[in-house]
Order: sequence, then C-alpha cells, then structure tokens
Amino acid sequence: MKRLINNLFVKIFISFWMILLVTAFVSINLSRMLSEDNFKAPKWAVKNLHEFAQRIERNPQRMLSPRVEPHIKSRFGKPFVVNSDGEVVNHDELSRGMRRFIVNHDKLDDPRIMLDKKHILIGPQALTINNQNYLLYAERRSNPEQRHAIRNFGVSPWFLSLVAIGLSLALCFLLTRHIVRPLKKLQSAANKVSLGYLDTQLPEIHRGDEVGQLSDSLQRMVDTLNQAINNQQRLLSDISHELRSPLTRLNMALALHKKRQQTTPEIARIERESQRLAEMIDALLSLSRMQVNAKQQKMTLQELIEDLVSDCEFEAEQLNKQFSANYPQQLTVVCYPELLASALENVCRNALKYAEQQVTLSATVQDSSLTLVIRDDGPGLPEAELNSIFRPFYRSGEARDRDSGGVGLGLAIAESAIRQHGGSIRASNHSLKGLEVSLRLPLQ
Repeated sequence: MKRLINNLFVKIFISFWMILLVTAFVSINLSRMLSEDNFKAPKWAVKNLHEFAQRIERNPQRMLSPRVEPHIKSRFGKPFVVNSDGEVVNHDELSRGMRRFIVNHDKLDDPRIMLDKKHILIGPQALTINNQNYLLYAERRSNPEQRHAIRNFGVSPWFLSLVAIGLSLALCFLLTRHIVRPLKKLQSAANKVSLGYLDTQLPEIHRGDEVGQLSDSLQRMVDTLNQAINNQQRLLSDISHELRSPLTRLNMALALHKKRQQTTPEIARIERESQRLAEMIDALLSLSRMQVNAKQQKMTLQELIEDLVSDCEFEAEQLNKQFSANYPQQLTVVCYPELLASALENVCRNALKYAEQQVTLSATVQDSSLTLVIRDDGPGLPEAELNSIFRPFYRSGEARDRDSGGVGLGLAIAESAIRQHGGSIRASNHSLKGLEVSLRLPLQ
C-alpha cells in the first residue's frame, strides 16, 4: 500500500481528482444558492422578527388582526403563526412559497430568509401566546432593489467562485512544487556533471516515487562514469610507464651499436622513430598527470596565460615571426589551470609552427561564455580535414609533420582539456588566409 501511495502516477491522479471534487462541490452549492435564494437570516432580520414577536405577545389580538396598522405591516410584514402540529393558526390560505418555507425551516436556532418574486420570507421565531408555544414567520412585500440588497447578506457567488479558484490553485501549486522542486535540483547537479565536474554529489531525495528512483539511478550513473574515467586515466598512466622500460633498453642498444659500428640510414630511422615514441609517451604521461591531479581554481585570465604569452612571444622572435595577444586581463575564470594552459599552449605552438609571419590570440566574452581565438597566416587546411585534426595521432601533411617532429597529439590533448571544462573547440580557415582555432568555455 505504501509503495502504491509513493507512486508518482497515483499522486498526480489523486491531486487532480481532488481538484475536480472541490470545483464540483463549489459549483453545485453555487447553483443551489442561486436557484433557491435561501440564506441564513442576518442579524437585523432576526432582531426585527424578535421585536415583532414581542409586540404580538403583548397584544396578540391587535397584532394578528387583519386590520393591523399599515406602518407595522410595512416594517414587520404579514405574520404567520404556526402551532406545534405545523398548522398556521391565523391564516386559512397560504402561498406556495410560504408553505414550502414553513415546512423546510422550523429550527429556532437557524432562522432563514427566502426570496421569491414579490416577497421576503423570514423565520422562524419563538412566540408564546396564552402559555402556548408557537413559531412566527413573516412575509414582506419587496422591490428588486431590496431583494438584491438582501442577497448581499448571504454568501456571494463571486466569493464561492474565488474560493474554488483559490483551492484549485493551492492544490495545483503544491502538486507542481512537489514534482518540479527535486527535478530542478537534479537538473542543476546534472549540468555540473555535463561541465566535467564528475565529483558532483547529486541531492539526496528520500522519496519512494519515480523522482526518488531517478535520483538514485543518476547517482549510480555518475559514480560509474567517474570510476570508468579514473580507471582509464590510471590505465593510460600505467601503460605509459611500462612502455618506458623497453624504450630505454632500445635506446641503450642503439647507443652501443653506434659506438661499435658506423651509423647506417636504417639505424638513423630507428633512432628517429624511437625519439618520436618517447615524445608520445611523454605527452600521454603529461596528459594523464594533469587529468588526475587537476583541481579547479578561480583566477584572472592574465594570471592564467601571462607566462604562455611571454613564452610564445620569445619563440616567435627566434623564428622571425610575431605573436600578439589581446584579451580582458581582469576577467575571472574558474578552470583547471594546468589543463587549460596546456590546451592553449598546444594550439599556439601549432600556429607558430605553420604561420608565415603573424600569430594572434584574442579573447571575447558573450552570452556567459569566453571565446579564445588563435589565428595564424599559414597555408590553412583542406575543409575535409578541419574536424579530423583533433583526433589523436592524426597528422595533416604527414611528410612535413615527420620532418618537424610532430606526433599528432597536441590538438587532441587540447580538445580533451576543453571538453573537460564543458567547452568546445573548432577549426576553420580564415576568409583572408591561415587557420583559425576557436576555444569556447562557459564562465559559470
């Protein structure tokens, strides 16, 4: 039974059912009230009827006479005296409305007013004549203005309508809040996970319905994902370390061979490939170390890339090229400094390698995101290769990359680092000349 109550479908079904019941109840009572024109007698009517009864008790023959003074009739109306058997003792003929009113309302603790087309009916009121107990009812002629004024003493139709709307809104609000509030918490936590914060703990939602089950499932998914990434990084680090031992022995064997015999083209080729393999292992180890030890920090953009800009300017000068940077120095960013700096360094060094004269780094802020653009004036790339250059070990113009010592990991490392920040990276050919790499990062 408890499991059934905790079911979200049952909660929604019961809530809407209650809303319909409240609306139907108020609508039925509203229609009955409007059709019967029957209200609880206000205090002034009860007071007048009580005073009328006292006058009748003091002089019953005069007050019950058909010739009673007009001013008394106009004030109190026409009296109807009912005995304990329910018979009207002072009138032989009754209107249908008065007869129904007397039959339906005989409780002294609940005096009522009923309106018909021409009269106002009030009663009952206790009356004692000659030591006999009676009930007193009064009938007064009225005009439309008086009937409209008396209706205002009852429960207003607008009041009942507002009560129905208020109750419906309250129930709908509580239902919506019960469903949406935990979902917003889960959404906020899921957004953090999507930005790469895999250590995020999802909010604890102690509920037995589908929302609580969703929270538990998402938490298990995040834990599994975090564990899988940690295992992958650990495996990458272990493999890189294990490769170092045979590579070191290979280099030692090459060195001994070069001492004993003359260097041949084959030996030179083996030495170059061994050096390239060492560079790959160093890059993989560096990436793995940065990912494992990465910690978020809050810093200005100047603190993040000031050293990088200085190094790139020095290297550009050695290559007879120019490197310039334009960025908002005091802009605050929350990032993994080593990962982001490594990504920028790889992109900038790649641009310096293939630029003819000029490399520029610029930064702009728009829509709560930071966009860093590195542009060179080199030959650019074929359109078909723009998306492939971020794949590991992909090399465009393989012969040139071999001569320059490239291993095809720099841009792949940059793409991995930017993705871990919840951002994106893309390359495009500039309309004038050269390659343009854009790194987009969220600022929140």
